[in-house]
Amino acid sequence: MITRILAVGIVLAAALALPAQAGAAGKVAVIVVPLGAQDFSSPLGAHGLLVVGEGATVSRRGALASLLRGEMGNAVVNGGIPGGEEKISLATNPAETTFYLALPPPGMHHNVVRYPIVVFGPGYRGLLTSSATHLTGLIAISDVAPSVLDLERGKRPPIRSRTSEAPLAYLRDFDRRLTRAHDSRTGALLVLVGLIVTLGLAALLTRSAALGRAAFMSAPVCFAVSLVLSAAGVTGAGDVVLALALGAAALSVTAGALLRPRLPLALGLVALFAFVFVVLWAEPRWNSLAALGARPDGGGRFYGVNNQVSTLLLAPALVLGVLAGPALAAVALLVVAGMVASFIGAQADGLVVYLAGFLVLALRAGGARPGLRRAAAAVGVAAGAGLALVAIDAAFGGSSHITHAVGGGPGTLAGDLAHRIHLSAAFVASRWNEALLFAASVAAMIGLALLRPRLAVLDALLVGLAVSLLVNDTPTDIAGLGALSAIVLWAWLGRSAERLDRLD
Repeated sequence: MITRILAVGIVLAAALALPAQAGAAGKVAVIVVPLGAQDFSSPLGAHGLLVVGEGATVSRRGALASLLRGEMGNAVVNGGIPGGEEKISLATNPAETTFYLALPPPGMHHNVVRYPIVVFGPGYRGLLTSSATHLTGLIAISDVAPSVLDLERGKRPPIRSRTSEAPLAYLRDFDRRLTRAHDSRTGALLVLVGLIVTLGLAALLTRSAALGRAAFMSAPVCFAVSLVLSAAGVTGAGDVVLALALGAAALSVTAGALLRPRLPLALGLVALFAFVFVVLWAEPRWNSLAALGARPDGGGRFYGVNNQVSTLLLAPALVLGVLAGPALAAVALLVVAGMVASFIGAQADGLVVYLAGFLVLALRAGGARPGLRRAAAAVGVAAGAGLALVAIDAAFGGSSHITHAVGGGPGTLAGDLAHRIHLSAAFVASRWNEALLFAASVAAMIGLALLRPRLAVLDALLVGLAVSLLVNDTPTDIAGLGALSAIVLWAWLGRSAERLDRLD
């Protein structure tokens, strides 16, 4: 009798448990549907554009792996297939909250298309938002799995929504802006390089300090002008290139003529960094849709300072540090904080790059070579300041790969560094022209490092660039633009009679 009662109890318990388990499993669903599915034109739900991979190319296989594993695949490593285990699975039936999305067709494709995604469920209406992209309507495919898991656990997900009267019209316009920004980047980069080379050669041939300053200012000025053009809604590739060339050339030459060391140049650089940081904080969309800046369409950097811009701003930051004299530490702290803060630059790798450059300047401030104790103490102070900045950023809700890596301990940091070195090596080896540009740029920087007499600010720049090549994953951008920045700095301070202070 007792045995029968126990058996009935077990059966009833199992029967009661089954619906509960099924309900839990059916709380959130992810369904892949064709590109033309009616769900994407529904007035209900929350709509967005999905970036399905990182790099120049994407595939359906890589996009699906990124979706299920919650990690963005990079085109130059493993064919765009990210590592790790699958965190979610696809469903065939809708649930309380359902993610409908389209993926690329089979085969390899250029990563220039955003795919539709719509979420139906409680709290989802209008436009999708993401804590990873900071751009209303743009979603990284790697955020879907974490959002599903958080929704199932009753937590706040990375993918949320905001109300919009015409979400589909907004997304069509946004998609056009992203396409135009992509199309204008090659021309804008050619303008940037052409202006640096032209003014740099003029400075070398004439030994003119004014032309040297103009060449030095041309890189940050190009970035600032690209932000202004984006804010003004200038989007056509031809219009952007023409306006950037004329505007940046005029401003660079004017800056070279007017901004002499020490105070005028220092004030000019302060104004430049203040403008850039305010724009990145208040209007991140201007930067994301600019010809020079973040590259949200490629999946690598959605907002903030990318490796290209970080390299362009390194020399101006170090020159400002030299001009600051006794206030070097304060300038270093403010610049690095702006670069690292998740709501401004979000350039986590810039933490060690910029700190390394400023550290060299600080060690050179005494004139003679620093002793081992002084050097060790300076490194310790810089490391402590860096960790403090990361902790403050995390305390205010900031999130980046460096906050995750630091939170994971030394093993996670080492693994992240190894992954980036592997990614950089794979990128350099991916095409012969990338390898040639990288080798030529590194050779130029080594040649500058061997020149005498030595310039403190140039040494600091070269050290910062060397660190950047180790911790970042876009080696040709860093090496190419870094070599140009170093050559221009030498053309200005090494060839003219102008000096910043007693360090040079």
